[in-house]
Amino acid sequence: MKIAIVAPSPVPFCIGGAEKLWWGLLENINAHTSHQAELIKIPSPERNFWEIINSYKNFSQLNLDQFDLVISGKYPAWMVNHPNHFCYMLHRLRGLYDTYHFTKLPENYISEHRQIVTLRNLMGRGEKSAIFLRDFFEQLEQLQGIPDLPTDIDQFPGAFIREIIHFLDNLALSPQSINKYAAISQNLTKRQDYFPNNQTIEVIYPPSSLKTFRQGDYDYLFTISRLDGAKRIRLLIEAMKYVKAKVELKIAGTGPDAEELQQLAQGDQRITFLGFVNDSEVIDLYANALAVPYIPYDEDYGLVTIEAMMSGKPVLTTTDAGGPNEFVLNGETGYSVAPNPQALAERIDYLCEHRQEAQQMGLSGQKLVSGITWETTINRLLAAPPFIAKFSQIPKPQIQRRQKIVVALTFPVFPPRGGGQSRVFNLYKYLADYYDIELVTFGPVDSQELSLEIAPHLYERRVPKSQIHQQQEWYLEEQVGFPITDVAMSELYPLTPAYVNALRETTQSADFVIARHPYLLPAICSVTNKPLWYEAQDVEIELKQKTLSQTTVGNELLNWTKKVENQCCQQSQLIMVCSREDGQTLHHLYGVDLGKIIEVPNGVDLQAVDYLSLQERYQKKQKLGLENTFTVVFVGSWHPPNLEAIRHL
Repeated sequence: MKIAIVAPSPVPFCIGGAEKLWWGLLENINAHTSHQAELIKIPSPERNFWEIINSYKNFSQLNLDQFDLVISGKYPAWMVNHPNHFCYMLHRLRGLYDTYHFTKLPENYISEHRQIVTLRNLMGRGEKSAIFLRDFFEQLEQLQGIPDLPTDIDQFPGAFIREIIHFLDNLALSPQSINKYAAISQNLTKRQDYFPNNQTIEVIYPPSSLKTFRQGDYDYLFTISRLDGAKRIRLLIEAMKYVKAKVELKIAGTGPDAEELQQLAQGDQRITFLGFVNDSEVIDLYANALAVPYIPYDEDYGLVTIEAMMSGKPVLTTTDAGGPNEFVLNGETGYSVAPNPQALAERIDYLCEHRQEAQQMGLSGQKLVSGITWETTINRLLAAPPFIAKFSQIPKPQIQRRQKIVVALTFPVFPPRGGGQSRVFNLYKYLADYYDIELVTFGPVDSQELSLEIAPHLYERRVPKSQIHQQQEWYLEEQVGFPITDVAMSELYPLTPAYVNALRETTQSADFVIARHPYLLPAICSVTNKPLWYEAQDVEIELKQKTLSQTTVGNELLNWTKKVENQCCQQSQLIMVCSREDGQTLHHLYGVDLGKIIEVPNGVDLQAVDYLSLQERYQKKQKLGLENTFTVVFVGSWHPPNLEAIRHL
């Protein structure tokens, strides 16, 4: 397939995230797929009213019939007319959309001038045809020669140009013109007037153009961006006035506010402006940073967030930063705080005082963004039915809908720290190559409800336990002297109705549901009758007998456990166990048909393990003085099965 990537070339020319995205798509489509791609750019100044109009006109006249597919993502490039047109949106002209309100100008242009009324009547017929657009641009350009027009008609920004651009964008992005809609972030999909109503918009996160990432030391704060108002470097410099720690802040990038920002930072020897830095230097700067503060206002996406996390660094952002908050999970992959200097300074000092915690958050962020690759981006972007066969000789393939799995869990999954979380994350991360998977999980009381993509096609929807749910759980724990979060869930889940609603909503589009542990079986049965699978991490009744059989309440909980485990075994079409022995035990306890039991043993995520050769291992043993000893390291939590394993060894 011959693919045209169509984009504006900024005037004056500068390199930003958009340019890196186009180059990355071009390079990787040509290098790693069977398709051929070309990047087609037209210089598109937007310094005044008529420059913008002319740029829209130029793209509307572009003939790309020699290509099988056109991909656009930014105004005014999507004006190109093609029967197989995909929009992979970066953003609309923000100064005339979501940031227009900052101008305090009127939203609507009021004029009864005859020529403007005539133009608006023509717009009412709006159609994306060459003849219509030719007439429209001719009538619009004729306004330049009319002496009695209102003087503010060509104001930029202004209400009239806003009306014109909204009209042209809506024409270009109508469902009659676009075969597929995608966006670079969830943040874009929430902006008013960005996409037509009732259309499916797929969020496809693009990766960085940097070729490699690595982890080094944790020495300083580092940020990189264009030095202008929207990136709010000023706010970061003001925050440093309140930072007590002796930590250096390195700022890379150029822009119109460079001189002003340097003057603001004068007197603080901790702040260094690096100016332009090449890719190799950027990789090193990320690698040795303690953390990456990135605090733009309502950013579309924010590659800095992805690059920092790929480098294993926590990100400090603000609650109004937009795109970065799709990855910055407060206290888990970084911090998102109020956009004021004191709040930023407090978290900077905290990170400086807790460097090991900062490192752990960085590793969690690295795991979160590990699935954002060019291969994933391109496969998802191109995975759509081609345009109507009459426009091409390409046969139309039969595209099958991916099946959806919903998994009900009693605990949050991301970032994976414990063994159970790691099993869930890694097992379903790889199953997500074949299915869309949504984990519906319980979070701690008073935490935030969230929904995020934790790996390609793998989503976690987390609902915090209600206060009354938590209080009842604490009461039971006092009676038995042992945590019973999972065991009590079969009885307490109705006390968190938000979880039940989330489970009901997600299972409506599911093909089947998995109970991860048996305890949420009653919740599943209360909202759906979809086919059920059971992932048996353990034989629960055997495991819980060792801790719950000492009290009256504990024995009652054991009865709940045995009842719900038996029901789960009977109602499930398939049971996944970690070992053959567990399968045999379930068969003997509950009469389970061995034919529906499959063994899915625990494993290791080899992508997360650095392989060391025998020579490297020997050198490290020499350094530790262990070269003449046989050493076994057993890593596990202080958990009865792990302790039993130690005794066995």
